[in-house]
Amino acid sequence: MSNLNKLEHALIVITHPDTQSLSHQIAQHISHDLTRKGVLVEIADLYKEGFQAAMKLSDIEAYRGRQALDADVQFEQARFDRADVVYFIFPVYWWSVPAFLKGWFERVFSQDWAYKYDEQGNLLGTLKNIPVKLIGTATGTQSGYDRHGYTQAIHKQIVEGIFAYCGIDGDCSKFCVST
Repeated sequence: MSNLNKLEHALIVITHPDTQSLSHQIAQHISHDLTRKGVLVEIADLYKEGFQAAMKLSDIEAYRGRQALDADVQFEQARFDRADVVYFIFPVYWWSVPAFLKGWFERVFSQDWAYKYDEQGNLLGTLKNIPVKLIGTATGTQSGYDRHGYTQAIHKQIVEGIFAYCGIDGDCSKFCVST
């Protein structure tokens, strides 16, 4: 969906503990811009909301089909399901997303919701194919990230390794560095 005027609901997932950070400023700017255009914006501030990013035994038991997903995971999945576009805004730590966001992916993008396997063992990504925007705040420049392969590494890890795996077209995602 390239035309933002057709959007009805946006989800902004922000992963930064400091509410005065550049990441939060960017999230607020995007939120105000989308709201002005008539888009309903939901902000998932993972630190403020106290999301438990570490995998728990209950997550493993749900993966094994022995119990239902925890309520917090189901809540995050419902947020994602409502969205027509999702923004992930985060500081770049060690050339990737912070562990907090990685933990969100690990817990929320669960089997049978984000992906499954058919009878022949073939992977089927089951998430709806919506635009996903990665906005990483970091020192340096976009050209520096490109030159050293960091942009490509994040693209490979997150865009292909998570989003495409779960059915979201990797071409609809873009990682950009905001310094």
